[in-house]
Order: sequence, then C-alpha cells, then structure tokens
Amino acid sequence: MATPEDIARPGEPKPRAAGFMRAPWLAYEAMREEAGPLWREPETGVVFVLDYALAEEVMRHHQRFSSFADRAAMRKGGLPPEVLEIKAQGWPLALTMVQNDGPSHDDYRKLVGPFFLPRRLKLMEPFVAGRIGELLDAIDAKGGKSDFFPDFAVPLPVSVIGEYLGMRHLGDETVKRWSDAFADEIGFLTSDTRAIEIARLTLECHKAMVALCDERRGGEGSDIITALANATKPDGEPLDNSELLSILTQLMVAGNETTTSTLGFALLRLARDPALFARLKAEPDKIAPFLEEVLRLDSPIQGQFRKAVGDQQLGGHMIPDGTMLHVRFAAANRDEQVWGEGAGEVRLDRKPPKPHMAFGNGIHFCVGAALSRLEMRLALAEILSRYSAVRLAAPEEDLPFRTNFHQRGMTSLPLEFER
Repeated sequence: MATPEDIARPGEPKPRAAGFMRAPWLAYEAMREEAGPLWREPETGVVFVLDYALAEEVMRHHQRFSSFADRAAMRKGGLPPEVLEIKAQGWPLALTMVQNDGPSHDDYRKLVGPFFLPRRLKLMEPFVAGRIGELLDAIDAKGGKSDFFPDFAVPLPVSVIGEYLGMRHLGDETVKRWSDAFADEIGFLTSDTRAIEIARLTLECHKAMVALCDERRGGEGSDIITALANATKPDGEPLDNSELLSILTQLMVAGNETTTSTLGFALLRLARDPALFARLKAEPDKIAPFLEEVLRLDSPIQGQFRKAVGDQQLGGHMIPDGTMLHVRFAAANRDEQVWGEGAGEVRLDRKPPKPHMAFGNGIHFCVGAALSRLEMRLALAEILSRYSAVRLAAPEEDLPFRTNFHQRGMTSLPLEFER
C-alpha cells in the first residue's frame, strides 16, 4: 500500500506563493496530473485532497479525520515571542464549532442555529436591502465610479454581521479590522510584524466582546451576543468567556469573508461578460444559480484542515496517524467526475448530482450559508435592476489578490456602473 512518501510532489506549484490565488485551479490541475487526487506539500508534509469523492470522504468521517488540527503549526518559522506574550493576556479559545467533532459541537451549533433559520432571515431582509440601497446611492453620487470592495463588497456583509451580533455600534471599520486579523492569522502567510499586530487586535477584540457579554448578561435583546451571554449548556452551566469568544469570533469572520469575496468575483464575471449581465438582468430568476456557480468556481474558502486519527486508508494510500490534510474544496468544486465537461464554466442550467463545497461539507457545513446567500442575492438583484452595464476600470491582470493560504479574494476592484 502506498504511503505519503509515494504521493508525487511536483516542484511547482507552490500553494504559499504570493501569486498562487490568482488562478489556483491551474495549480490544482497540475497537481492532479502529476500526483493524482492526493498531493503532498514538500515543505510541511500536508496532504492536499483534490477530488470530490475523497474530499467528501474526509469531511463526512470526522471520527477518522478530525477537525482538531494544529493549524498554527502550519506557519513557517513559528510565532514570535511577542505574540505569545500578548496572547497570555487574553483568553484561550474553547473548541466549540469549527475545531470540534464531539457531541458538544452540536450543542454549541444549536445555540446559534435559530438565528439563521428562514423566519429570522426574513426579518433581516429590510436591513440588508436598506444597506444595499445606501451603498449604491453613494456609488451613484460619485458618477458610478467605484472601487467595489471598500464601496460595497466589504461594508455590506460587515454591517450585516455586526447588526446580527449586536456590535455594530463599535463601527463597521473596527469589526472589519478585527475580522481581517483573524482571517490573516489562519492564513499562515503573515510577516512577524503583522503577526504581532494580529495578536494585539485579537486581544482588543476579545476584551470588547467580553465587555459586551458582561453588559448584556441578564438583559433582553434580539442580537446574538445577548442570546449567548444568557444561554446555558445542556448541563445547565452558562458559557464561559473562552466559549463565548470562540463562537463569536467564528461568526464574525465567517459572517463576512465569504460574502465579500464572492460579491467581488460575481461583479468581475459580470464586468467581463456583458451578455451574461444582460441575461441576468432580463432573467432575474437566474441570479441564484449564477451565484452558486460563482461560489463553486471561485471558492473564497479554498479548503479546511483535517488530521488523521490513527492510520487511515484514503485513495489507495496509507495516511499515517497525525498527518495533516487540507481538503481543497476549490479543487473538488471543479472535479469533472461530478460536473462533467465544462466544469470550469458558468452554466446557469447546471444540475449537478452533488452540491458544491464552497460552504464546507458534513457536520461543519457553514451555519450562516443562508444569510450569505440572502445578502448576495439581494445585492445582485438591485445592481442588475439599477444599472444597464458594468465595466472594469482597470486591467484585470493588475487586480490585487490577498496573500493567504486558504482564503481567496481580491482587495480592489475598480468598476464603472452605467445607469
């Protein structure tokens, strides 16, 4: 039986290279051609899972492949001592949802699940629609010229998750700064200087969250912070600060990152393709399938880590106990065995036999996926209704991408909207 040492290791591509996220699917194709569905990163020994069937197997068998993976160990060179000193002033985060496979995972998830049910989302629609209108009005006031990220794709989901959590009064810019810090931390590609800054921002965020929980304990309110501050676990005990911070941090970051990046990729595709813009404008019922194709093809969350629990067989290879794997959703989402020929194309009538993995898979499927879809659907519907065309206002090859190990997104998208 083959072992990880037998998994081919092409000299290129390099998943940690600065330009990797511009077109990662080309790298995944090269990996598969040379190594098959499993590829081992030379520097770390992390095994990339590249096809849909194996990705689904790993994600659905958390007893064999645990979400409790030491992701911090993936940062080359470790953490500067200053980071550890700053972290010591805060709270260790409990294993609640993302890195928890045990029975308590479901208990924690049940505490926040009701906030993302259809009836609650319906109550949120007026706020979302109002923010969309405000942001587009501001773009119109500039004659339709926009950098779509700071003007729209960032502030919309940040304001929505801030409202949901009950911390928008702290400022959307503050919430975004904290969210970016957490996202960069798990991206493993930061400099020591940025790592220290992240630690300081994390401590600042956690102190603010603890203060809000303390203020709202015993009070009434419809926001998530109030609900969690007054929640009890199955044993009747309240959530402690480590549990509260773990849940709130996860919701804050996941509540805006995917939506921001997907909105950017959706507008880039519409700016590239006037015929597609015209079709969606004429057939608004196609907006939802278009967004699913953008999620599938551009996969803002490229994957998640898992750790082998005991020696495991996977795709004809023996994966030794403790091996780190990265289930690359973005590669699985273009697997021709699932999506057939043209897997790399937008097809609005696509009826795949399996769902895409842009929001994960298995018990760790994104709890806020429905909220993200709501924001994106309402945003595109208003953009397509309001404007007759959208054009790129900068060469596509110059668009900047984030440097991150598993999150893909642009940081700037100059556009011109025409009424």
